[in-house]
Amino acid sequence: MQTAAYPYQPVRERRTLTCFLLALLMHLLLGALLYYGVRWRNAVPTGVAAELWEPVPEAITPEPAVKPAPTPPPVEEEEADISLQEKQRKARQAEREAGQQRQRESQARADEARKEAQRKATDAQRQASNAERQAELARLRAQAGGAGASANTGAGSGSSARPSSGYAERVRQRVKPNIIFNEDVAGNPAAVVAVHMAPDGSLLSTRLAKSSGNAGWDNAVLRAVQRSDPLPRDSNGVAPSNILITFWPKDEGG
Repeated sequence: MQTAAYPYQPVRERRTLTCFLLALLMHLLLGALLYYGVRWRNAVPTGVAAELWEPVPEAITPEPAVKPAPTPPPVEEEEADISLQEKQRKARQAEREAGQQRQRESQARADEARKEAQRKATDAQRQASNAERQAELARLRAQAGGAGASANTGAGSGSSARPSSGYAERVRQRVKPNIIFNEDVAGNPAAVVAVHMAPDGSLLSTRLAKSSGNAGWDNAVLRAVQRSDPLPRDSNGVAPSNILITFWPKDEGG
């Protein structure tokens, strides 16, 4: 049996264009996804850098508010205050010392005036006592005149008789402790004092018979003789009426 021969015709595929378009679309979507995925990954560091950049102004902005530079002026003001206080303290101290110095000077003047008044009072009292003593001695001398004259004629002693050999030295030893003299004297000049006494040794008068050449030593000796009143009597119990006593600043006789 013979069959009829038919020419071969390939089977025509259906929907080929649709598949091609779908494939193209998928490739485009995949390409877009890859593109944006890669771009997103590359953009992440930029965002991180932006976040790190923002804190920098926050750390810098507080600095103008602190302003540590203006702090030195209070130190200078404090030093100026300390310097002013120190000057005021020194001024008060100087004023206090000046006041103390004025007080010491005033006290010294007051002491000197008091001593001078005491000396004047002592001198006045001494003069008054001397006047009373002169009157009393004159009375005693008048009373003892007759008895003394009779005793002197017989024994050759009494108020008008010459003193014994050691009497002047006894009187000098009596006066020496009362001499107040602290000056330096060139050499060893002698001052001779003439003393007029009553029979009981009371001083009637004193005078400088011979000056030593140093007024301070002469006056010191005269004052010492007056302080020693009454003077000791002679060995016969009666003081001679007149006697000379010699004094040396550098006395080596004890």
